[in-house]
Amino acid sequence: MKTSRYSDEELRHAIAQGPITAAYLADPHAVTQELNRLRATELASFLQYQQHAYMAVSLLAPGLKQVFQAQAALAMQHADVLGERIQQLGGCRSFSRGRLPSKRRRSTYSLSTARRWPRWWRRT
Repeated sequence: MKTSRYSDEELRHAIAQGPITAAYLADPHAVTQELNRLRATELASFLQYQQHAYMAVSLLAPGLKQVFQAQAALAMQHADVLGERIQQLGGCRSFSRGRLPSKRRRSTYSLSTARRWPRWWRRT
């Protein structure tokens, strides 16, 4: 019993074409550049969430460290998916520092900033 509406020859041809088929109208180079930009943003987010997790040692918010670690893991998953798509399009995943977002804020952590966190983050 055949479950596909395509013939075996059509399927072999589609697999041989790879991810960029005749129907793919986007410029693969431009898409790869944008995906690299998005990936760099996700990697920067991962690093920032990890930094927050390292600094989130407080009696006021005992579960905050796990929240930041979960967000960091999610950002890394997003970066991995973007990297896989870049690879599929024949691009090169960029690791250059120039691709990371340039606007970095220096965060300061103290008890006074912890009191300004949203109430659901704090243990009352």
